[in-house]
Formats: sequence, C-alpha cells, structure tokens
Amino acid sequence: MAKRNRKNESSTSDETYTIHLIAMASGDLLNGLARVAISQFPDVSFDVVSHPLLDTMEKLEARLDELSGERPIVLHALAGDEMKGLVRNKCIVRRIPHFDATGQLLNFFAGCVGVLPQNDVSQIYRFDTAYRRRIEAMEFALEHDDGLGIHSLREADIVIVGISRVSKSPTTLFLSSRGYKVANVSIAPEVEFPDELEKITNSKIVAFTMQPKRLHEIRIERASRMGVEGTSYGDLQSVIREVMHAESEYRRRGYHIIDVTNLTIEQSAAKVLIAMDPSVR
Repeated sequence: MAKRNRKNESSTSDETYTIHLIAMASGDLLNGLARVAISQFPDVSFDVVSHPLLDTMEKLEARLDELSGERPIVLHALAGDEMKGLVRNKCIVRRIPHFDATGQLLNFFAGCVGVLPQNDVSQIYRFDTAYRRRIEAMEFALEHDDGLGIHSLREADIVIVGISRVSKSPTTLFLSSRGYKVANVSIAPEVEFPDELEKITNSKIVAFTMQPKRLHEIRIERASRMGVEGTSYGDLQSVIREVMHAESEYRRRGYHIIDVTNLTIEQSAAKVLIAMDPSVR
C-alpha cells in the first residue's frame, strides 16, 4: 500500500505536486533523497507518496497504472533495464516527469571502476538490512530514553549522560535513525549516578553540558509553556551550581564532555561519533 507524507504544508503556493517514490525494497534512501530535494523548495507544496516493495514487473505495472494526484512526478530506484524501461514508457505515455535515482549513479560508478553494474535485485535486499537495523536501533532508543531500560544499558553502542534540557533525547533519536543503539541517562542534583554506568566502558559514554545562561533560558521557556514557575529548575544560580557539579563529576569519571550550547542536533550527533571514534572526522 502506498504511504503518504505531506511536505511543506506551510507553503504559500496554490499548486501541489505529487511525488511518487517507487522502490523495490523499503525505499528509505529514496525518501531521504526526496526530502533533501524538497527542502530546497519551501514555497512549493509537495505530497509525497511512497510505493515500496515493487519487486516484480506485475506489481510495478499495476502500481504505475494506479498513479494519481495533482501534477504527478515519479522518482524511482529500480534494478534492471526492464523495470526502468517500464517506468519510462508508462510515464512518457502519461506525460509524467520521471527520474531514475540509480541510473546516473550506477553509470558514474561504472565509469570510475570500469565494470558494468550487475542489476542484481538480491543485493538491494541485502543492503536493505541496514534499514531493519535502524528500526531496531530506534526502538532501542525509545526503550532507553531518559534513564528507561537501565538494566540493559550495557547493550547500547553509545550512552549519553547529561542534566535536564541539554538535548539528550533528540540527539539519541537522530543517532538511532542512523543505526546506532543509543541510550540516554538524565543526571539530577538530587539523584546519584546510576550504578549501571560503572559497568560500562567509558569509551561508550559521552556527557552533554551547556553554558548555564543558555540552559537557564531553555528551562524558563519550557517552564512557561508547562505553566510551572518559581522552582529552582529555572533559577540561574541553581542552574550554574548544577552545571558545575555535573561537569566536575564527568571529569572525575573520565567521561568525554561535549558542550552542546551552540550546536544543532546534527552537529551534536557528529561530535558524539567523533568521540566514539576519533578517526570519524
């Protein structure tokens, strides 16, 4: 069944383009490519429809005959000239713009290595196991968010520790979407560091910190949204003491410390990976 995702809903354009993503496997990489392209047209409205697992000519032809939507565009990632040709012919007849996301890439690599691509469908499914790994990692992240699942912390590839509101959870989810099993543990002044952290090698642990003034601003904003005011949670002097205490303990334990004050989630994640493996630069 096709999967729909509305993109650029804040668009000022009155016209909507329907992008059909046609793939033999999950289509995860194709979706990523489409998202990158769409992000560069914020004033255009797109309706993205995914068509995964079209791994036979029969399935592919049936789905192509059913394509609908306003101003359709086809983006496909298929192996084999026969399937590619079917999409091309169907789109030409219906005057639908189409793009082969693998064609130019395969031709580029073939020119570099001097070998023609095999167009082997089984290799696509083999590669697609990475998608299943990412799903498992994301499930692990949800089960180990903010100190949950502490009993199985040792199963994590990466453990992020930090005080409240330093972007542990968003960074955890971002890294898990790349296939890393990540857990995060919240540290609070009134709560001791979990004993389970002692059982994990420091090479797996990174500690997030933030400049107190910025952390104070974030906490005040959150408290205001939640209607909670007047607590030490948003008191600047308390925040300063909390940050200083946490950083002192991180250093004592030998954790790698990352200051996320001015970092995006993507930048924080990149620094985590570098901390895990300094060769990743």
